[in-house]
Amino acid sequence: MVLKPVPMEKIAVLGLRKENQTVVSILHDLNVVQLEPLSKEVIPLLRNERDNDQFRQVSDQLLRMKALKTVLPPIEATQCQRFISVDQIMQATKSINIDDKVATLEKEKESLLTQHNETENNIKLVEEFSFFPEDFSVLQLKMAHSYFGRMNSKNYSAFKKALDVNSQDVFINTKEGKDTTSMVLVTFPNFPPHALATIVQEYDVKLEAVPKLDGKADHLIQKLKTKQSEISQKLKEVEIQLDEISKTHYVNIVCIEEQLEIENRKLEVIDNLGVTSDSFALEGWIPKSKVNQLRAVFEKHTKGTMLFELETDEHPPTQFDNPKRFKLFEAFIRFYSLPQGKEFDPTLIFGILFPIFYGMMVGDAGYGLFILLVCRWVIRRIEGGKRDINIMPGMLRKFALNILKRRQMVKLAKAMTPGAIIAIGLGFVFNLYFGFHLNGYLFGFLNSHLGLHLPADGTIFSPITSLRKLLLISGYIGLGMVTFGLILGILNSLREGLKKHAIGKVGWLLFGWGVVLFGLALMHHQHVNPVHSAQGAAYIGLMIGGIGLMFVGEGPRAIMELPSIVSHILSYTRLVGILLASVILADVIDFIFMKTLHHSIPFIILGTIILFIGHIFNIVIGVFEPGIQGARLIYVEFFSKFYHGNGRAFKPFGTARKFTFDQYEMQIEKK
Repeated sequence: MVLKPVPMEKIAVLGLRKENQTVVSILHDLNVVQLEPLSKEVIPLLRNERDNDQFRQVSDQLLRMKALKTVLPPIEATQCQRFISVDQIMQATKSINIDDKVATLEKEKESLLTQHNETENNIKLVEEFSFFPEDFSVLQLKMAHSYFGRMNSKNYSAFKKALDVNSQDVFINTKEGKDTTSMVLVTFPNFPPHALATIVQEYDVKLEAVPKLDGKADHLIQKLKTKQSEISQKLKEVEIQLDEISKTHYVNIVCIEEQLEIENRKLEVIDNLGVTSDSFALEGWIPKSKVNQLRAVFEKHTKGTMLFELETDEHPPTQFDNPKRFKLFEAFIRFYSLPQGKEFDPTLIFGILFPIFYGMMVGDAGYGLFILLVCRWVIRRIEGGKRDINIMPGMLRKFALNILKRRQMVKLAKAMTPGAIIAIGLGFVFNLYFGFHLNGYLFGFLNSHLGLHLPADGTIFSPITSLRKLLLISGYIGLGMVTFGLILGILNSLREGLKKHAIGKVGWLLFGWGVVLFGLALMHHQHVNPVHSAQGAAYIGLMIGGIGLMFVGEGPRAIMELPSIVSHILSYTRLVGILLASVILADVIDFIFMKTLHHSIPFIILGTIILFIGHIFNIVIGVFEPGIQGARLIYVEFFSKFYHGNGRAFKPFGTARKFTFDQYEMQIEKK
């Protein structure tokens, strides 16, 4: 099943200039029109609305509200407000007259925080250099320079020896630790500054100037802690005052800020409208189903506003219109390329085929169950309010978050879930449970107790012994996918009026079927000599006819690409190749494990480790490889037959509100 994106209509809105604010508000609140620049034919007849004083006032008040919101402690807003005009919102901003008081408190808070941090740093310094026996005030010398220093203890002896050359002009008091030596260093005027700089750099000494400190270490620490406590108390008093202001005004500020943001966006649009002395004009795209509803809202709330549907050759923007269960697959289509507005939307096809391909390539009930449980855990963990995945090992979590954001992880987990369920079902058919064959026990029980005649070994269909059948099935899947893609390409070309392209794709279709039928006949040892076999002549006729149509539709270039149609069909055999690689690797891991059970305990432990690590490795491959190859088969071998992409997303003019109400609502059309 293929759906098209939401049909779009380009419209023009003409109205009285005095109604422009109401019209823009309607467009914003209804959130159904993507505004576009005016057509080239219309621009010379109109001018822009400029020097809008109201725009500047709203912008200024918006900056003011943002500044207040940043300073005040946040409070959860549980109520919404409705503003019906710009005048009302401006009046609401004037009622919040707290700027001077908040600015004073914020300035005082910043000053106290600076003092608090400075005091805290001084406490740490005094505690670290408390070995200095004298009053710290003696280090405040007019002619000498005092420093606190730290260095690696291994370098201290060499550093001391370098200072000894001028030892009479240097005073040093040290405390040696295990790894670091702390020091109080005083250099007198006769000690050359450049010599100190050279020595400090050579021995990697960290120096900092001694701050103004008065008193011995024990007394000074107590004094600084008392001061810090006083500063903390003052900070609490300031924060209490800010909290009181916030309780009164914060919710209003949040609501007003949101409405000002919206009004600012509206006024930006008004500022760029095409206007005359009495009228205005704007253009945009709207879903066809919304045209009459928008017209009805204009008629209800404005006078003289007219809506016209325009004829245009422009490609409309794209808005997906898929069933709810398939919306998560829209992200995969966006990743490839957004469909154009009039093009087929392949989201449904992708949503059906990707899980099937994924499940076929995993093909093990144990792996499928493990992947399913991990997917459901990721979804519950992130969507259930626990925004982290800390239960995962640190390296794995970091790797996952480097590749995907949390929302993308949820989408990928939801997309893999149906594929994992299909893998469980196929694993039962293939009798594969982490590579082990367990159906025999179940089938034996059912046969003995219910009188059934199920296969004794438990295998309904073996991917190893039935490899030829699987390859044929994958080939038929490839033929069906390529055929379906070419049929869609033919329909696309006819819809766009590209008859030659349609003829070329018919040629590709005939040639592909001719090659496949000819190849199947050879595999079944049928006579295909066109001289003696009508069947062989028909197959060759299909190929020759296809080449002729390709030449007519696409020219000589198509002849050079003949092998690609065969390669695209055969490419689907990778479904079997990846399945077999996983099955064989699991079988090897299980074989090694089972062999170690007949040996000593160390070998059993080694075999268990190999079993665990081997299957984890195979599961990791089973998560990535089938996903990548399944998507590739659809993107490259299928989409290339009909899909152009390069569309642009539909972005209607509007804002998602949290703290305010819309003024206008869409009227539901009666059927």
